[in-house]
Amino acid sequence: MYIIIFPSAVHTSCFNETLLVKVKTLTKLFSFVMLLYTKELVAPRPPDQGLLRFGNKPAGLKYSERLRLSFVHSTIHGMEHVFGERHFWQRILWLTIVVGAGVTGFILYSMLRHRHAEQQLVSLIDTTQLPVYHIQFPAVGICPWGHVNWERAPSAALRFLPRNPDKELLETFRQLLVLLELTSFAHFNRATDLSTRNLTGLTSLRIMSMINYLAYRCDELFVVDSCVFDETPYDCCKLFVPEQTEKGQCLVFNSIISDQSQKKQLTNKFYPYRLSTAGEDSGLKFTLNASHSLVKDGVMLPFGMNLMIKEPRQWSTEMMYHLYPDTENFVAVHPMVTETSPNTYEMSPEKRRCYFDSERNPYFQNTTLAYNRDNCLAVCLHQAVLRTCNCSTPVFLPPIEGIRECGIEDAQCLGRNADIFSYVKTGDQDKYINDSRRGHFCHCPDNCNSLQYKMTLNVRKLDYPKNSTQHLIKAQIYYGQRVMTKIITKLKYTNLDLLANFGGIVSLFIGASGLSIFELCLVLGKLLWALIKHVKS
Repeated sequence: MYIIIFPSAVHTSCFNETLLVKVKTLTKLFSFVMLLYTKELVAPRPPDQGLLRFGNKPAGLKYSERLRLSFVHSTIHGMEHVFGERHFWQRILWLTIVVGAGVTGFILYSMLRHRHAEQQLVSLIDTTQLPVYHIQFPAVGICPWGHVNWERAPSAALRFLPRNPDKELLETFRQLLVLLELTSFAHFNRATDLSTRNLTGLTSLRIMSMINYLAYRCDELFVVDSCVFDETPYDCCKLFVPEQTEKGQCLVFNSIISDQSQKKQLTNKFYPYRLSTAGEDSGLKFTLNASHSLVKDGVMLPFGMNLMIKEPRQWSTEMMYHLYPDTENFVAVHPMVTETSPNTYEMSPEKRRCYFDSERNPYFQNTTLAYNRDNCLAVCLHQAVLRTCNCSTPVFLPPIEGIRECGIEDAQCLGRNADIFSYVKTGDQDKYINDSRRGHFCHCPDNCNSLQYKMTLNVRKLDYPKNSTQHLIKAQIYYGQRVMTKIITKLKYTNLDLLANFGGIVSLFIGASGLSIFELCLVLGKLLWALIKHVKS
């Protein structure tokens, strides 16, 4: 410590000029020393440690001081009070508040994360004004109620039976045709009627070839020059081609299932056709000849038609409309598009309950058909036939390569197990439903991007001139509206929603932002680097 004595008894006028200069010099030196050693002069000196040095401060004090200086001006609310308040109890109070807010925010974020992990799907109406030209016009199938044209029955006997058949074989063949006339895949139980007869002469009979030979042809059903599509006349036999369905062979328009329709797609880039207009006379129009001369004598079944509306890539559908003779039928189609958002790719198909076109259902064992639920059910049904009777029925179902076709000797097996083929079970329904029917199981979820049709049928009776002997069936299939509804299915909570909600929780309870998190990481990084340097030194 330095002591400066100012003589008070001497008048300032008597000071020596040299002494005054020395006093001023000492005063400046004292001020400089006070500036450098302020803490040394006022702070208590720790016992038995000598003078304190700037470079030898305790490590704990150094890091705590760094932490305090870093957070005293932090952008995270409350942290400046935790390290900047004067009283200890105030710092504890603010620390409790900050920790409580952080824990609450973490709990809410955990709940948010759990909700995101559930991957819930939600379906929303994307638009009700999607133009219909965005989709292909539906495939239209005409399936006669009777599958046998009896005018060709004599030639069929010569074509498919052995030479010089006896009367018993001819009668057995006739009963087989009666059976096949009304048989679809859902009514194989009638096949057991043949089990009491001698079927030896029919063992080599190819059922599919015979049924297709006896089926009604295009020129036998359609009135000439009666087909119009999009206000343009067409040859009916160029629009409608034979195609196999669960109803047997039908005449189908705008489909790409059969070989003939697939060739159309290769040669015509506009096939399958589309339509941009709506209303009567805008879609497909045709007239059928409902002559009873083609029906076997004594058969009470009228000459009617099944109308099938399906997707162009769909094998068949259970939804059928009946077209009766002497009627004009107006079918308004109301399509609805359902799409699944690509943000659901990360979900498994089992949890999503649908398959995209790029995904393969391990239970769908057909590679020639596009995947959709109806195609999957048809393939699954054919697999049930293969497992039960060890043969295939390509006349009704998608063909299975390398498997023999069911013959007349398999009629008893098909008829005895008709309850298996006519009933589809899904999932684990046997655990909850006491059902005596055997049925068959199919694992066929929906396709993620699908097209559904809702139809409205209006029928009116045709008026003929007097003494007219003709019997006709007229039909029109058209869009009910020029626009349709599009429904999109997507994840209820995406990663972007998780990030946005996380930012809201952090801002609400901690008052932090992205910059605050970066600032916290920077402070911790600096402290870690200082600790590493201290350990190395």
